[in-house]
Amino acid sequence: FILEPVVTAQYPPKDHPDQPLNPMINQFCYPQGIDAIVPLHEYKMPTVHHFVLTDSKGGKLFGTCLTVYEEFSPYSEVDIKSGEEEDDFDRTREGGHERGYVECSVNASPKMEIPHRRSTTQKYYAPRVLCLLSTWPYLSAFRTYLTQLYRLATTTNLMIAPLERYIENICSEVPAPPPGSFEVKLSILGTTIRFWAPPADQPIPYVSLPYGVLFECLDIGNVLFVWYTLACEHKVLLVSSQLSLLAVCGEILCSMLF
Repeated sequence: FILEPVVTAQYPPKDHPDQPLNPMINQFCYPQGIDAIVPLHEYKMPTVHHFVLTDSKGGKLFGTCLTVYEEFSPYSEVDIKSGEEEDDFDRTREGGHERGYVECSVNASPKMEIPHRRSTTQKYYAPRVLCLLSTWPYLSAFRTYLTQLYRLATTTNLMIAPLERYIENICSEVPAPPPGSFEVKLSILGTTIRFWAPPADQPIPYVSLPYGVLFECLDIGNVLFVWYTLACEHKVLLVSSQLSLLAVCGEILCSMLF
């Protein structure tokens, strides 16, 4: 069967008038394709990836996604009582797959219900994505925050507030750093996360990107060749087996042009 992604919760509850939630956000949260989200039979470690959205005015919206895999029960305990009900169940199959509907909440594991199917003891793991969207390019800081928040929620008993409260804190209460020498610090599980912005007259568009990552992936010759190609306004296709590297390296290359 195939899972259908849905937005189960968002903060703020209502979209910003000047920045509504992109209706295609599901595709960026599941870059492997929303038509191919199948539950796993084995647990998979959490992963992080980034993406960048560009609006019609050239403004950028940076997304950082933490994907975790939670155990869930794919079938409801409803017996097949008649041939008519079994026909109804057959109609939930599409293209050789069983299509169900995931019901999720923030504090509970997702549950998938397919009508008129007997219960099973088979374990399945479904992906759930926690996504931070920001006009600020603090990809490394957001990555650290999400991973530490996941550790706080799953490996300790120190979480004294609901998960939504932590999201509200970083979205509404942690101020953006003013341009210049000031920085904003956020501490979680003993890890200090720093947010800093360059002076307004300093021609450095991004300062929070891990530039060393690019040079770990490409040698100096390839970095210079890609930079030259971009400077000549040619298109460059970045390919990687690690989703977490694509957006980061792309933004680093763009920042090196100015």
